[in-house]
Amino acid sequence: MRKNEYNSLEEFKAQYTGVWDPSDGHWFGLDFIYKGKEYRFNTGSMYSESNTILEDGREASFGLYKKNNASQSGNEYTLLAEFATIEEALSSTCIDGIRFDEIIKDPDTELVGQD
Repeated sequence: MRKNEYNSLEEFKAQYTGVWDPSDGHWFGLDFIYKGKEYRFNTGSMYSESNTILEDGREASFGLYKKNNASQSGNEYTLLAEFATIEEALSSTCIDGIRFDEIIKDPDTELVGQD
């Protein structure tokens, strides 16, 4: 049985680029489980009012986070990496050395929430 609702990368990208409007199918973030661990893909920064500026001077527009089981920081998620473009996020290997575009297309990746 397929757990993942995404049939293509274009379908995924369409939900996380553009103006936030859930009724129009645009979301801030996606919680998902990959190989038994929970993660979050998020537009913008989760824990600051403004986006992070990356080392090359560009603004971080997307982040990948791992859910904490027992957080000492008080944050529910730990930042793995931030990216200026969705293409950079999709080519990232910060989760188990696997490209995020492969993870998000994997039929066993369980999508557990959007906001």
